[in-house]
Amino acid sequence: MNLPNTVDSETSLSISNQESLLSLDFETESTQPLPATIVNQSKSNDLGSNGNILTAINNILEHELASKDHQFSRLAEIQEKYQLLAPDQFGLTPDEINKLCSFDNRANASQVQLLHIKYGGLEGIAFLLKSDLTKGLDLRCHFDIKFFENSQVSVAPTLTMRDKFHLGKRSDIKSQDSGGSHTKDQADMDVLSPPDMEVLDGNVRKQVFGSNIVPPPKTSTIVEIVWDTIKEDPIIKVLLVGAIVVISLGTAICPASGYIEGIAILVAVIIVLSVTAGNDWSKEKKFKKLLLLQSDKKTKVVRGGIKDQISSWDLVVGDIVEVIVGDEIPADGILVNSNRLIIDESPLTGESIPVKKSPNAPFLFSGTQVSEGSGFFIVTAVGSRSSAGQIQELLNAAQEVETVLQLKLKVVAVLIGKIGVAAGICTFIGLMIRWAIDWSKGLTPDVASCSTYGATANITLMRMQQLAEHFVIGITVVVVAVPEGLPLAVTISLAFSMFKMIKDKCFVRHLSASETMGEATCICTDKTGTLTENRMTVVKAMVGDTVFTGAGSGEANSFKFSTETLPSQMTELIGEAIAINSTCFIKYREKDKQPLFIGSATEGALLVFSKFLGIDYNTIRNKTSKPENGVWSFSSDRKRMSTLIQPLAQTPGPHMKYRLHTKGASEIVLDLCTDIVNTTNTATTPITGDISNRIQDTIKEWASEGLRTLALAYKDSPQQLTTLENHDDPEHDLVFLALVGIKDPVRMEVPLAVKRCQNAGLFVRMVTGDNVLTANKIARECGILTDGISMEGPDFRELSDEEKRDVVPRLQVLARSSPADKFALVKLLKDMGEVVAVTGDGTNDAPALKEADVGFAMGVSGTQIAMNASDIILMDDNFVSLVQSIRWGRNVLSCVRKFLQFQLAVNLVAIIITFVGSMINAESPLSTVQLLWVNLIMDSLGALALASDEPEIDILEKPPHSRKGSMLSPRMIEYILTQLVYQTTVLLVILIRGTSTSHFLPYDPIYAPIEGTTEYESWAKLRTKTIVFTAFILMQISNETMARQLDGELNPFKGIFRNKLFLLIMAIIIGIQILVVMFGQNFVQTTALDWE
Repeated sequence: MNLPNTVDSETSLSISNQESLLSLDFETESTQPLPATIVNQSKSNDLGSNGNILTAINNILEHELASKDHQFSRLAEIQEKYQLLAPDQFGLTPDEINKLCSFDNRANASQVQLLHIKYGGLEGIAFLLKSDLTKGLDLRCHFDIKFFENSQVSVAPTLTMRDKFHLGKRSDIKSQDSGGSHTKDQADMDVLSPPDMEVLDGNVRKQVFGSNIVPPPKTSTIVEIVWDTIKEDPIIKVLLVGAIVVISLGTAICPASGYIEGIAILVAVIIVLSVTAGNDWSKEKKFKKLLLLQSDKKTKVVRGGIKDQISSWDLVVGDIVEVIVGDEIPADGILVNSNRLIIDESPLTGESIPVKKSPNAPFLFSGTQVSEGSGFFIVTAVGSRSSAGQIQELLNAAQEVETVLQLKLKVVAVLIGKIGVAAGICTFIGLMIRWAIDWSKGLTPDVASCSTYGATANITLMRMQQLAEHFVIGITVVVVAVPEGLPLAVTISLAFSMFKMIKDKCFVRHLSASETMGEATCICTDKTGTLTENRMTVVKAMVGDTVFTGAGSGEANSFKFSTETLPSQMTELIGEAIAINSTCFIKYREKDKQPLFIGSATEGALLVFSKFLGIDYNTIRNKTSKPENGVWSFSSDRKRMSTLIQPLAQTPGPHMKYRLHTKGASEIVLDLCTDIVNTTNTATTPITGDISNRIQDTIKEWASEGLRTLALAYKDSPQQLTTLENHDDPEHDLVFLALVGIKDPVRMEVPLAVKRCQNAGLFVRMVTGDNVLTANKIARECGILTDGISMEGPDFRELSDEEKRDVVPRLQVLARSSPADKFALVKLLKDMGEVVAVTGDGTNDAPALKEADVGFAMGVSGTQIAMNASDIILMDDNFVSLVQSIRWGRNVLSCVRKFLQFQLAVNLVAIIITFVGSMINAESPLSTVQLLWVNLIMDSLGALALASDEPEIDILEKPPHSRKGSMLSPRMIEYILTQLVYQTTVLLVILIRGTSTSHFLPYDPIYAPIEGTTEYESWAKLRTKTIVFTAFILMQISNETMARQLDGELNPFKGIFRNKLFLLIMAIIIGIQILVVMFGQNFVQTTALDWE
């Protein structure tokens, strides 16, 4: 509604005009807010008095004209002042924009005044930002464009996109869908392959205003992680202090070589910490990469007169962005145009009160969500400068939440750690007792740093050094016993699986979702796009009493829809109904065999159908006017969408100023109709019982064939039907226009995927809003509906809780379900002890996605609100990808259990052999450095080798792991005990017999000192300890290889070549062990062994 530039005399205003002016919602039209006194005066005046009415109208118009005059004057000043800006200059700075679009001052009326008075309104902001409110920013072209439909143009890459497409000045953006004007000799703005949507001066804008990416916090370096570990871990601190004491005493006793053991301990500690830190650093980088990926959103923009979908990362200040129901606002901005736009600002405010956006409240803030309506806005702040960006920077620095599995394993780690601390204390006490006995007997202490070199030193210092070494051994036992690798194994496995899942088209938003999928017992899946291809095609149409069977229906009498299919008058009316009542647009690209639907696939199918009929939807959209707030958006509750227009197409009745077009679920729209138009669009007749039954029979017949049925209807009206304040549905007394049958074939791979889920112990249910006959047909094709039952949402709703509990175990299809039905079903399943996975794509699916144990949102057809409520996003909307997530989720648990049985066996053996050996020989059979090497193998390298294992081929042939089940199965306990007995027995026999019997361990005399000498005894003792050390490490190689099998598999090498990283780590361990034994000697306290 445009207000006139002049005001007629009082006598020239009719009463009807007065009433229509007073019925206007002042907020929707005015670009300048009206003073409250004028609005209140206009509303409080006695409408029966023409004088009062005219006074109110005149006051409003005078204020409107004065405001516009001031705004235009200020705009002219701005344009004159800033007409010669350099390419890298703009008329606004980021600080000025932040002051104008301040979230803290959003409710302050002075901000709107500032927008108009200082900056000349939206036009002034657009001018200062070098943007265009209708065409957006200019585009850069990197190569020639080919129109491959109606192409008669070839353009050079030096032109901007605005010049290339010769769009001229488009009409103001007043609707949800705006297209460029064209003729039949030109390609549609949507129906071409734009080479690039890159902004001409995009790099300059990013330098001045920043990018629309909030970078994750800086990753700590490996050195910083090591230092933080030292500061936070008291055991490491004690170990380092003990090493320093050993260095000090050893140096005092033997200045030439006494420091070697202490230095070896320090180096070993640093190596262990560095490897662990390297794992942490790699894990942290991967998770921060995932954090960054989560911020990417699909965003519709208008650039160079072309509407397209881009990544939110590519948004720049000055872009014109379109938002619809379910979208998240990707950047801060100022409203350009809207239709019933209501924003949920609770993500920023915490208040669940919806906020209506209008010229009086034009500021939009990133992170908020569109609850209702649609609109366009100009971007003013991106990235860290936006409202959500500033908050996200704080959230990014928050600590990661531990998963359930990590918490479970932490309990196990703490328990084993306590056992380790007790073992360490007992080891030190035992060694100290032996030390005291030797002192009382006056025996010379055997200190490695001196005895090896035959040094003569102060006996007291040597005793002190020996005690210090015993203390360090005790601490090292604690370090080895504490299984810090358990939580690390979970983290590594989760990170590994998450990035593998991305390749399988599953984007994990929440860390715990991966492991939870391994416990899932049932799946509630959508139909459209998940089980089917989401490649909608209209194959049947019923207009009047005539059914048209199109290509793809599979029937013998089918034909391809064309311009000759319907009479021209009916073609125009159906074309108008389809083109206007839609938010979708189509892109054709040379590399794609099929058109690309940007928006609803159902609407895309209708647009393609209209194109076959000879209708150019962009032309109709450009020529047709829509009143403000004349769109009633589709929702899962309403199951229909309506749009009010000023019509162009003819109908049988008298021409009226307004027409309401409605489309939606066929049964629901039919119930709202009172008349039906004939096939030629020349007459309407009331819908009788026979006509209604005939349409309903057709709906059932098509639905039983697996077709999705959709009804089109309209209503002509002399009145506008709507204001911003009136949210009542206007759909009643409609005229039935057409019924269409849309085919969406089942994905070829889905039946096998469903079968795999069922074999894996999961119950698959279809929960859809479609007709029950359509749902049953598709469910049978997929293998979901077998011997169970199907129900409709309204019937399910009527059941009592007890009846629902009886029905649910057999319920395989829930059709015509509402979001509330889906939520109730999920909640009931969880109450019954099920671990539930749910798919959803709509805004109203968000509660069910949140309630589920794992929520899957659709990455292609899903709304941003649904994605925000989900745990995992299916990037291809495919059920097969969901099955892949189950596979990887089970693998997480499997890898952790493999590592658990490996590490528990190593831990217990290391503790026992150290304690018993210390009691027998008065010294630990494994030195501090050797124990730290064992610790490295157990924790960091072991976790990396086993936690990165690929899923087993038969992993989906086993039942899911119970959420309340123990981490240790009977088979695992059996394995751990077997390893414990075997390793402990062998090592103790080598240690005891090798020490007491000189020839128990054969050797080549060439490498040995003369038998019977003191040097020979020291060498034999050291050789025995070296063999114990080497045997222990080689046993862990065997242990780690066999631990890959959890179910008593007799072939430990089964599938070993699937994990190349495992083989590499095993080779590294063996290589390092050889080097340590052959060349470590004094540093590691070993002696070279002969290969025999």
